[in-house]
Amino acid sequence: MNKVAFLIVGLLFLLSNFYIGRKFLSILEQFSFFKHPLILWGIIGLFAISSMLTMLMFDANVGGFVGKIGSYWLSFWFLSLVIFGLTDLILKITGKITILQSKTELFVWLGSTILIVVLFCYGSWQAQQIRTVNYQVTIDKSADNKQKKLKAVLISDLHLGYVNDVKKLEKIVTKINQMHPDIVFISGDLFDGNYKALQDTLGMEKQFKRLSSTYGTYMSWGNHDAGETFGKMKALVEASNITLLEDQITVIGEEILVVGRKDSRPIGSQDGSRKSMQEQFKKVGNKLPKIILDHQPSNIDEYEQANELILSGHTHQGQIFPFNLVTKAYFTVDYGYYRKNENSPQVIVSSGVGTWGPPMRIGTQSEIVQIEISTE
Repeated sequence: MNKVAFLIVGLLFLLSNFYIGRKFLSILEQFSFFKHPLILWGIIGLFAISSMLTMLMFDANVGGFVGKIGSYWLSFWFLSLVIFGLTDLILKITGKITILQSKTELFVWLGSTILIVVLFCYGSWQAQQIRTVNYQVTIDKSADNKQKKLKAVLISDLHLGYVNDVKKLEKIVTKINQMHPDIVFISGDLFDGNYKALQDTLGMEKQFKRLSSTYGTYMSWGNHDAGETFGKMKALVEASNITLLEDQITVIGEEILVVGRKDSRPIGSQDGSRKSMQEQFKKVGNKLPKIILDHQPSNIDEYEQANELILSGHTHQGQIFPFNLVTKAYFTVDYGYYRKNENSPQVIVSSGVGTWGPPMRIGTQSEIVQIEISTE
């Protein structure tokens, strides 16, 4: 981010924090026990600066404690800005003024504050809950009459960083191992764009090496797996017994192709541009069933064969209501299973196992996807 953009974003963020602070101050001043407004401003100021450092310093480590405080304040800031803003709007529409002058208005603002706290606590808790979702998929195969089954596990959008740390990774790996998969897929955004935000890279490498499956773990890049620290991200993946596929194909079970794509719109460098896979498909034979890891579901039109299964993430299913309505309107499929017709590829889009930005979920879930794949 250039200096001008950094200053503009920083100024807008500080002004919005000032607006939130004024609202909290106007509420607290109605109570006789509140006598130290400078303490309130000091707390909000520290939290706001922590958020700015966490979100705007893409290639630095601000420390695990500051990073977590800054991330969670971003959630609280977002909820406060939206709910206080809507409350102001409603009061103006109903002919009220925003300065507290009556018990009724005080109750309205207290209700808004309680709603902010409740949603913040719920959203932060919900983001740490990991649900398992299940799909059964049949992929057409070549002339071999033997039916084969593959138990696959898919995760995406872990966004390793200050909040999604080694403890969360350990929880995820343990859950995956309890499923006893034949193969594990990671369809992008393993990192949150800043390798230096990882506080325990050796611990993360250890956890990835714990992943247990018959055919191993295969990964493609996402748009956040990029930038100035991309080389270090790649080195960690390669040291973690993960097979990284960058517009490449490999074979598992003798006749199933696993294809991993570079991201179509990475935020920064990703070792070269994305390549077309169609020529490679022709070389290995389009009759073979293909499992394709492509982070962004906006790319599904690049694939044409009925024997292709595309595994994506990226959307987070909006992560926070009502953004799930936005992703649903924007993407052909923003979540779940999709197939245009029986002659088209099949698509599964995960809502992700982690979070980006505010570490909370409201109206969506963090998930591990379990897929029973049959070829026939």
